[in-house]
Formats: sequence, C-alpha cells, structure tokens
Amino acid sequence: MKMNYRILSCLVFIFFFVACYDEEEEIQAWIQKMEQLKISAQEERDHTPYGQKQQEALKAYFSEINQGVIALQNNRKLREPFNSVVEGNNAQDLCSKVFLIKSDWQTIVRHCTRNRFFLCSEEVRSYPEIVLAFRRYLNTENQNHFDATPACLD
Repeated sequence: MKMNYRILSCLVFIFFFVACYDEEEEIQAWIQKMEQLKISAQEERDHTPYGQKQQEALKAYFSEINQGVIALQNNRKLREPFNSVVEGNNAQDLCSKVFLIKSDWQTIVRHCTRNRFFLCSEEVRSYPEIVLAFRRYLNTENQNHFDATPACLD
C-alpha cells in the first residue's frame, strides 16, 4: 500500500512537471510569434494610407496580443507557467519583444483614423489597456520588474 502511494505521488509529480513544461514551451513559442508579428506591424506602420496589407499586419499583432490576455484571464493554470517564463527572462528583453513602444502605437492610431472614422481593429485603440492587463496576471515580484522596466510601460 505504501509503495502504491509513492508510485502514485511520483506519477502525479511527473505529470504536473510535464504539464507545466509544455505550457512554458507554449508561452515561449507565443513570445516568438509576438516578436515576429510586432516586427511586421512596425514595418507596415509608416506605409500610409493603410491598405489591406497594413490592416492585416496590424490586426494580426493586436489581435494576438489581446488573445494572450484572454488566455491568461480564462485559464488560471496558465498563469503560473506564464510567471515562470517572465521570471526566467530579462524584463527589458521580454517586453521589447512583445510590446510596441508608445510612439509607434500613437503613430498607428493616428494613421488608423481617417475623416473622423477609426479604420483599424478595436484592439489597436485599446492597446494600453491590453498591456496593463498583462501586468495584472503577474505575481508581485514580476509586477515590480514590469513597473521598473521602460520597455514594458513605454
């Protein structure tokens, strides 16, 4: 009986470790995807007026970052691995891979407005709230690093 409990405990530990590892790998892959989408959005930022190509690049970036927040909001099991990934990376490096700087976002918003109509996806307009929503799902230590890192708040 004692041996079965040990085996069961070991199996549960291994399952938990593998599950967390898979989620951390998924988060790392998402960060790499965000970096590529951010680069595409930055490349299209100044090609005005925005046509279909620019709209698609912007929508891809802003929609994906919004989906990241929604995933953290809806999946509590994802928050711990997310914080582990954040802890294992330099905040400056991580934020510069994922987040646009404020002046780039402002340029995009300016070019999304034409004749008082906003032509880009709604996530573009709500980007500052999306960035702050990521902060909400960080543990206290990671929030402190986030708050002290210009690339995270700029």
